[in-house]
Amino acid sequence: MDSHAKLQLLEGDQVIGILSEEAFADQYNQLFGNCPYKTIFQSLEFVNSWYTAQIKEFHPVAILEFEQDKLKAALWLAIGKNKQGKHKKRKAKLIGAGEYDAEYQTWLVESGYEGIFLPLAFKALFEKFPKSKIIFRFVPHIESLEWIQSDNYWQKFTVIQPYHRPLLQMNHPDYKEVYKKRHLKAKYNRFSKAGHMELVEVKELDHFIHIYDKIMLLLDFRQGALFNKIPSQDNPNRKNLFVTLFKQNLLHVSVLTLDHDITSCIIGMKDGTWMHLAGLITYSPFYGKLSPGLVHIYVLGKLLEEEGYQYFDLTPGDDGYKERMASNADEVYELTVTQDTRFKLKRSLRKYFHELLLSRGIRPMSFNLALQRKKYHLSFKLRNLKNQLFKPRKTVVTKTTDVNESLELPVLEKNKIEHLLMYQESNGNSRWSFLEDAFTRIQEGEKFFSSIHDGKLIYCQWFSESETSPLITSTYVHPEWKNEELNFDSKVPKKDF
Repeated sequence: MDSHAKLQLLEGDQVIGILSEEAFADQYNQLFGNCPYKTIFQSLEFVNSWYTAQIKEFHPVAILEFEQDKLKAALWLAIGKNKQGKHKKRKAKLIGAGEYDAEYQTWLVESGYEGIFLPLAFKALFEKFPKSKIIFRFVPHIESLEWIQSDNYWQKFTVIQPYHRPLLQMNHPDYKEVYKKRHLKAKYNRFSKAGHMELVEVKELDHFIHIYDKIMLLLDFRQGALFNKIPSQDNPNRKNLFVTLFKQNLLHVSVLTLDHDITSCIIGMKDGTWMHLAGLITYSPFYGKLSPGLVHIYVLGKLLEEEGYQYFDLTPGDDGYKERMASNADEVYELTVTQDTRFKLKRSLRKYFHELLLSRGIRPMSFNLALQRKKYHLSFKLRNLKNQLFKPRKTVVTKTTDVNESLELPVLEKNKIEHLLMYQESNGNSRWSFLEDAFTRIQEGEKFFSSIHDGKLIYCQWFSESETSPLITSTYVHPEWKNEELNFDSKVPKKDF
């Protein structure tokens, strides 16, 4: 390193403070413009917005290098905080700023300088946070990692794992071939014949705020059914982040509607001639049989071409629908840097196992999800059994009324997804199982009436359509409301079907 160069490690308020300095912003934007490895997720706007939105959840960490007071390199990281707002000092897990909101996590340096800056940055981090783990989700350029492959010392502390990234590249020879695929055209035609189809790009902030909660409801339901995660609960600060990014014109938001009803939504990140499918993609299960998500990508690709984009980045994940829409692909890389030998071994074995699965045509994410689901359901069954064996049996308190009260049921409503998300584990059925079953039922065309009370789902009756009359397929009543005097079934307005 040049004798005049100076490395700085900043934390917490120091990071927030320097990001707000106008002089620093000018230098940073100049470095950003000169860096061949940059993505929109390293822009000052994104980094500052994410740190600000997630300051209660993450402790900011930055490594900056100055040469004669001129910014020469920058690396943005974060450490998760516990419920008390504290973060680890030893064996900390440092992630690229943005966590899952940043598809690509890398550093800003001029070309060729990463082999000088990064070893010094990693050493400074290990001194400050001994035995820590530094993880970059996806590094988009192998050139920025080549120094590791020729450095015997750092090879001992790093694991580089490649990931396949499907692209829809507008100037690629196979781009037009994508739109000639029969199965894609068939899905598009079926969708467009189902009603008035329209792809709406959301350009006004008021419009975005207006649809956001509905979009997140669809995402919560789908993620709850697939992964047992509720994003709006797990990441309550995401709305503030998205609104801030929208105001800064970093988001590309579109909804696909059918007869003016939202069937799917895609929020992507604008990055010059790139649009990254890195915000969220979700769809309404009521239109599941029409493949709204795939049709949305199909028509969005054409819109992006018209708007001058050259790349529609479908992002890594080995998803089948992404592969069907891709014209070509490249690779990005997950980088792990750690002095914890056990953790490095685990990451190395994980890399080998992923490669083994892929060689046998098995999607690693699907394999991991199936394993996670089995572990969860086994744990749930064991927990239920333990409760039955070792906990005193409680008397069920039913919702009876005295002579002075009128016998009124909570209001029954039709097809309210938000009600399903209020299900509480009972009767030996986990939330994951319930939401998974509910999502499948809706996609298969079933409808339901439901009721809630005190933030809990207390009743849900499912129907399938038939030529004569609706057929009841399943009924759920919360244990506290199983009272014969409260006849829910008589209140279901079946004529609405």
